[in-house]
Amino acid sequence: MAGKQVYSKSFSGVSDFIYVDLLPDVKRSRQFNVNVIAALFLGVALSFILIYMPFRTATNQFEALNSENNDLRHELELTREEFEGFNINLENIAFEEEINNLESHKVDFNNYLDDVELLVNLSDGRIISTVYTANNSQLEITVVISSSFAYSILNNNFLELPWVNVSSYSNPSLAGDSVLYSSTFSLGVDIDAE
Repeated sequence: MAGKQVYSKSFSGVSDFIYVDLLPDVKRSRQFNVNVIAALFLGVALSFILIYMPFRTATNQFEALNSENNDLRHELELTREEFEGFNINLENIAFEEEINNLESHKVDFNNYLDDVELLVNLSDGRIISTVYTANNSQLEITVVISSSFAYSILNNNFLELPWVNVSSYSNPSLAGDSVLYSSTFSLGVDIDAE
């Protein structure tokens, strides 16, 4: 045994041997190494799960977002160059969108005018001016006829048109020194009429 020293003494001629243990008992070295290795392995495994995995996920997400950000930045620079190169005016684009919004107010003006002209001609009249206002869907026509009574008949005929939802006219007045009477009709246009 390596940790023990032997002393001998001989008073009576007989040697007695005394063993003195100078070192305490220690665990075998094999058990010590296995515990240290197990603790190190557990520490490495926990570090991998708690530190490396979240770090790797965050790094991959950062790289993907950074790549997308670089692509978008490049696309923005190209778009700015196109705006400068083609002299694109944003006010014109906004104006074009406003024109597109007016599509809902679009009417078949030529057909409407044909209907009006036909009725005016039947009353022996003549159209002097026509104005269509898309904002309030109104068609204003100024008509001259030789009889002031014919305006009420003409107004009733306008009300029978399928695309007219309201009709009114101003008081007929003499047009200059002639015998012709002039009046302006306001026809409410039904834009959904078939």
